[in-house]
Amino acid sequence: MSPKPSNQKSFQIVGWLLFIASALCFTVSTWGNGDIPGTVGSLLFLIACFVFLWPLLRA
Repeated sequence: MSPKPSNQKSFQIVGWLLFIASALCFTVSTWGNGDIPGTVGSLLFLIACFVFLWPLLRA
């Protein structure tokens, strides 16, 4: 039994919000350790999460 389309969208949104939360944690951690490449990478990952989440929120 596959989930309804509305449930699928909800699961995807929750998944992306969890990715955003983890990206924020990585950003804070790398920033606190003075790891510039890690901070840049985690910020890029955070931006990418918002890029993928945007179409789900607009639909």
